[in-house]
Amino acid sequence: MKSVSQKSATARKRRLPLPFFGVDVNFCRNAQCAQFGIFPDPRDGRGGGLSSANTNFPRGEVGGSGDKKAFTCGSCGQESVVKNNRAIVEEYTRLRRLQRPDGAGRSCRKNHCLSNGKSVDDRPELYRKSGRSKAGNQRYTCKRCHSTFTVGHPARTHKRRSKNGEVLKLLVHGNSLSKISEIADLAPRDVYRKLDFIHARVREFTARREGDLRGVDWERYGRRFATDGQTLTLNWPNRKKRASVAVQHLCTAHANSGYIVLGHLQFDPAGDMEQVEIDMALNGDIKKARCMRRHGRLWTAAEFKKYLDDITAKVVLDPEIAADVDLGLQLPHEGGLVRQDTQQYAHALMLRRMVSHSGCRFYFVQDGDAGLSKAFLAAFAPEVQAGRVDIATVAFDKYQVNDIREALWAQGRRDLRNDLGLSAHQLDSLPEKIFNEEIDREIVKRLAGHRLGTPFAWPYHTKSEPSRVVDLKTDRPELTTERCARLIRLATLRSVDSYFHKIRSNVRPASRPVSTPSSNGRTWDRHFLYRPEMLVKIIEIYRFHHNWMGTRQTKRTPAMKLGLAKGRIYERDLFGE
Repeated sequence: MKSVSQKSATARKRRLPLPFFGVDVNFCRNAQCAQFGIFPDPRDGRGGGLSSANTNFPRGEVGGSGDKKAFTCGSCGQESVVKNNRAIVEEYTRLRRLQRPDGAGRSCRKNHCLSNGKSVDDRPELYRKSGRSKAGNQRYTCKRCHSTFTVGHPARTHKRRSKNGEVLKLLVHGNSLSKISEIADLAPRDVYRKLDFIHARVREFTARREGDLRGVDWERYGRRFATDGQTLTLNWPNRKKRASVAVQHLCTAHANSGYIVLGHLQFDPAGDMEQVEIDMALNGDIKKARCMRRHGRLWTAAEFKKYLDDITAKVVLDPEIAADVDLGLQLPHEGGLVRQDTQQYAHALMLRRMVSHSGCRFYFVQDGDAGLSKAFLAAFAPEVQAGRVDIATVAFDKYQVNDIREALWAQGRRDLRNDLGLSAHQLDSLPEKIFNEEIDREIVKRLAGHRLGTPFAWPYHTKSEPSRVVDLKTDRPELTTERCARLIRLATLRSVDSYFHKIRSNVRPASRPVSTPSSNGRTWDRHFLYRPEMLVKIIEIYRFHHNWMGTRQTKRTPAMKLGLAKGRIYERDLFGE
């Protein structure tokens, strides 16, 4: 007993969370630091005089509480917010599950049966054939629960199959659900059923043809990716609190083809925020810092309210209208809202899995969100250390009007002509390869004396990204000036931003919210959705349409450019007709 008490007396508390299934993102995330990617001592160090396992390693400090608990590197002094490893792995697992076919249409229909979701194609030993239906479709019997089900044409029970394609076309061309109901002559209930059917077919098709994209030859088709996020808005479900519901839509696009390799919404339809809050109260999670909690993936009502109070504390309103203005947002009334940082880290881990089989170099460009770049640096730390991955952030003036953009673009072209000593005709006549080489030479000149790890202002304005500033997060002394210039030139978000613009234009429930003076800052739209789960389905349907189908004017779809398809996918291919 004496030895046990002495051991417990000298035991040190953890200052950093435990790894979860081998995943640990808590280390210095400054790629220029010598301790980047090296795990610090996770224990407090204030008990019993125990020495660190590596006395030459700068311990750093862990300070703050709640969401602001951060690790300060003992070598470079940069802060990195401590993250919940368990929450990141849980969200990563959920996203991985979405990439797999659920097998619902070709498996036992009973929810309580262990064979539910295990298709006859993958697990034929779980079923036996038991004749055919009147239409000639194969009928199966489940060996576990002895229930029967039929496997046949996906739309075999539909009386109006032609409406499936019509609803799909109307949905991806800027029509609201009420307009679709009127134009297609379908009851609202039937429109929702059609959307559920289309979404199920999209999931089955992408799981079969796309998978996790690990078989793509990235060396051949391009190794650059762009990641950005946009905020989508839903209407408030009832009049008790007139505050919008906002969810983050995080996407990564392949730069050369425009293929959207990943697209995730900050929402989990299966989440139960009320139950999470109850569990947190029972197990003491509420008193812990979020990085140490058992439940750290979803927002809770109490913490979301505190977060809104913090960000609106300094907002000053006119006393005459203050009573009618609601500056806040609110949580969805069903499902769960995923923490944004957890979503970003899980998204980065999904990308790492996608490209991990390839030994070539990759380049990831993100919006100038500090949390997003930290997520990529943490997920790709081994590759960054080996020099196989470069990461950059891009910031530019997103809110300039078109006239100013055109003026800046014209100024950028004049500056480029003057630097190269060419006329406008000569500049336009240059082949793309030579044009890029000339720009790289000019950037090499401007990089002389540029301090390592500092942002670089791009000197030649473009219309899509005026006043662009590039911050190469993986800049290092051994990186040649020529390669640094090339990476800066290639740092652009055009591929993902153009997709976001298409979503705003072609998906009516995802259009930009409009605030009028009479609404006192609130954004409600009669074409917006009330259920986040339906928005998840519509966004996934549009992603499929963008990647595989395109429009009548599309000659080569992104899937064709990436080598996943030989031609466009038509409705008959999707619906099995």
